[in-house]
Amino acid sequence: MEKRVMKRNRIMNNPDRIRREEAELFLGFRPRIRKNPRFRKQLTALAAAILLSSPAAASGIKDYDGGYTCPNADIFTDLLDRVPFSAMLPISVGGARLGNSSHGDRTPDRASRRSVCTCSHDLGIPETGLTVGLWEVAYLMEFTREPGCSPVLGTMLPLPDRGIGSFGDGTLDSSDLSLYHVHLYSFPLNTMLNLFTDFNCGRYDYMDMDLLYASELDVSWYDESLAMINTPEIATLANAGTVASCSADATLSFKGNTSDDLFYCAGSWGYLYPLTGYVGSSGSVAENTSLLAVRVMNLLHRRGLLPVTMGDDALCGGVYYDEMSKSMYRFSMLYPIAESSDNHALGEPVQYWLGDSRVPPTKHNVIYLVWRYRNCCLGAGK
Repeated sequence: MEKRVMKRNRIMNNPDRIRREEAELFLGFRPRIRKNPRFRKQLTALAAAILLSSPAAASGIKDYDGGYTCPNADIFTDLLDRVPFSAMLPISVGGARLGNSSHGDRTPDRASRRSVCTCSHDLGIPETGLTVGLWEVAYLMEFTREPGCSPVLGTMLPLPDRGIGSFGDGTLDSSDLSLYHVHLYSFPLNTMLNLFTDFNCGRYDYMDMDLLYASELDVSWYDESLAMINTPEIATLANAGTVASCSADATLSFKGNTSDDLFYCAGSWGYLYPLTGYVGSSGSVAENTSLLAVRVMNLLHRRGLLPVTMGDDALCGGVYYDEMSKSMYRFSMLYPIAESSDNHALGEPVQYWLGDSRVPPTKHNVIYLVWRYRNCCLGAGK
C-alpha cells in the first residue's frame, strides 16, 4: 500500500508526466515514444503550440488547463440582422395602430387602453399627450457554466469563483439538477439607435449598455434557504395543488399567452420557484435557461431593481412593484443561433421557436434579448 502511494505521489509531482498526458489527451492517441524523453518534450511543446494557435483558443479567453473556454459571441457583428425588428409592430399611438404585423396584436392585457394621457412637467405643470404603446428591446441576458465568463463582452469578468456549472449528473431523477451562472445587461436598443426618442419613451431610462446583475455576487442564487428570504410566500405555494394549477398557464403558452394571475408559473418552462440557479436537468439547455431567465427578472422585480413600464400608472415613467407582470416580457435568442424573424412569449414551448435546434450540442453558453412592453405619454411630462 505504501509503495502504491509513493508511486502515485511521484507521478503527480512529475511535471513532464502531466504535460505528456495533456498532450496525449489533445492528440487523441498515446504515441509510442516512451524510450525517448527528449522527443516526448518536443511533442508536448508542439501540441501546446497547435492548441494556442487554434481558432478555439483565439476566440476565447481561458488556458487549456482550465478545461473550458469563454467564447466571444461577437453580438455586434450583424446585430441588425439578428434582431427581429418586426416584433415591435404594431405601435399604438393615441389608440390608433401604426404598422402592420404578420404576428397579430400582442398587446398585453394590463397595458394602458387610454388614448389621451396627462403628465406633469418638472415645474409641476400638467401637460396632455397621446398614449403610446410598443415592444422594445430592454435587456441582454447571458447564461454560462463558467463563473465570470461573459460571451457578450468576450472576456472574463472579475467575479467570485462559484464553481463550474453543470448540466446534471445524468441520473435522470428529480434530484438531478443543472446550474447556470447568469449576467443581465441593460440594452436599450431603441435609444442607442436613436429610434422613437421623440415618443418620450425611455428618455430617463438607461441610455447605454451596462452590467446590472451578476449571479456570482448573489449568494442566494446558489442557496435555496437564502432564496426564501426574498420569497416567503413559497411556504404556501409548495404543494401539489399549486404546482398542478400551472398546467393552465402551460396551456395558454401554446397560444403565445401567459397568465399574470398565476405568478408562480412560467408556462411550459416549468415552476417558477425557488428563485435560484438550479433547475431540473431533464429539460433542454434552451428550456432550462428560459426558465432561469424568468426567475432572474422576477427576482430583480422583487428587490425593486427593475421598473414596470406598462399600464396607466407607468405612462409618466416606470413604477416599482414587488411583483413582476409576466405579460410585459417576451424573449428572443441571440446566441448561439439567433431568432431573427420573431420573438417568443414567456413560457412558450421551445418546439414552437426551435429553441433546441438553436443550441448545438457543443455549445453551453446562451444569450437572450429581453423584450418588454412600454407605455408612455407622447408630448407630455419631462
